[in-house]
Amino acid sequence: MAEAITTPTNHQSLRGKASRTTIQVSPITKDKLDLIKLEAHVETYEEAILFLFKKHRKSRSSAAGTHPGIGPFVREEDDPYRTRH
Repeated sequence: MAEAITTPTNHQSLRGKASRTTIQVSPITKDKLDLIKLEAHVETYEEAILFLFKKHRKSRSSAAGTHPGIGPFVREEDDPYRTRH
């Protein structure tokens, strides 16, 4: 059975109050979010999810150097997309 978690959004409703949305997650996911709340020292699921977004953004590494043995890209002479200077 899925758990319902209600979190405030950054969008403002027409009345000026922060709007809320409810999402359904499995009990296992809710337990994991509870652990994230403890690890990140945050109080809300909203803060836990934002913590995960920030952590993910920081963990993305550059693809540069992925294949260090490969040489530079060079077009073939008969390549129709080759530009002549």
